[in-house]
Amino acid sequence: MLSKDEIYNSLVHFGLEEIDAKIYVGLLQMGSVTVGTMAQKLNVDRGKAYRSLNKLRNMGVISTTFSNPTIVNAVEPSEALTSVIQKKEDEIVMLQKLARTVIESLHNYENNVAATDLSSFSIVQGRSNIYTRIGKLIQESTDKIFLVTTSDDLMRMYHTSIPDKIHAKISAGGEVRIITNDCDSKTMEIIEQLGTPEVKIGKLPSKSRMIVESKHQLIMSGAMKESMDLNDDVDSIMYTNSEEMVENMFSLCTHLWKKSKPMEILSSN
Repeated sequence: MLSKDEIYNSLVHFGLEEIDAKIYVGLLQMGSVTVGTMAQKLNVDRGKAYRSLNKLRNMGVISTTFSNPTIVNAVEPSEALTSVIQKKEDEIVMLQKLARTVIESLHNYENNVAATDLSSFSIVQGRSNIYTRIGKLIQESTDKIFLVTTSDDLMRMYHTSIPDKIHAKISAGGEVRIITNDCDSKTMEIIEQLGTPEVKIGKLPSKSRMIVESKHQLIMSGAMKESMDLNDDVDSIMYTNSEEMVENMFSLCTHLWKKSKPMEILSSN
């Protein structure tokens, strides 16, 4: 069961800002009320409440009457979030169709100078962007992958598209090995659903993450906050295809793998 703050953080992914989430959850608790009553009980400025309600109505998350005073009511959660998801799916279809035309046009602006073999480095900021980049690495990989991170980080990844990317990778004959720190039985059950049978528990070098594909690419981060907030903007990673760094980190992961214990052995004790 998520706490109210965790629910607010989760609803951000559906396009609800904090005030929107506060109003929606409040309406679920209060039922049908006037805007004035709702604003008073939730201690929300009436002007901000009207702007938020207009946004939520357009999203299909609440309904309002044309009466005076206006009565507002929260749409049932399953119906509300399904409506939001459907709109996002429609947006994706539109973007995919538009991308084909835009890509063809953008090719006309490309510099035809041959690409170099120099190593590249980039920084990705924001937890949501990080998980998207990790999923992209897994999806595009052609070699063995190590995913070394904390159990808290794996729990957060469970709520992203990363498990689907791991499942697809394993189904295609790929190999994804996960190394994490010791955790309770409930966390182990979640980790087992990430999509790979190869999970080990061991001592991590630090409370950071490292995702490395043999001979190709590497993602590393510093210490991470332990919150479940998927929108932490402070979280950051470094991405590189430096052959030397990739091979050094892959060798480290191989060493950690040998020193770690299979999760199924620990869970049966």
